[in-house]
Amino acid sequence: MSDELGGRGAPEEERRRNLRLRAAFDDAFVMIEPFFDPEQGWGGQALAHLAYRIVRENFPALSGEEVHALVVAAHRVYAERYPERSAHLPAPEDLRTASFKP
Repeated sequence: MSDELGGRGAPEEERRRNLRLRAAFDDAFVMIEPFFDPEQGWGGQALAHLAYRIVRENFPALSGEEVHALVVAAHRVYAERYPERSAHLPAPEDLRTASFKP
């Protein structure tokens, strides 16, 4: 049975609202994932703040809010995939847009 059918015989409705942001996510995650890794830190500090710069430089059409949403989503995915390597990161909901303006 196809994933699109969701086991009910009818196609599932797309839940995502910002498809442009979703389209950028996979590429952006590959670019910024190393910044969340504690082994990639500098002086024991995570480099997650640099993720904003990388996303902004590589996706100039995204607004500041979209960049923030993308980084927070990537942060959350990283923490879910690697919980044993995420203790050094703040909780995704603690990331504030104002702290990371270019």
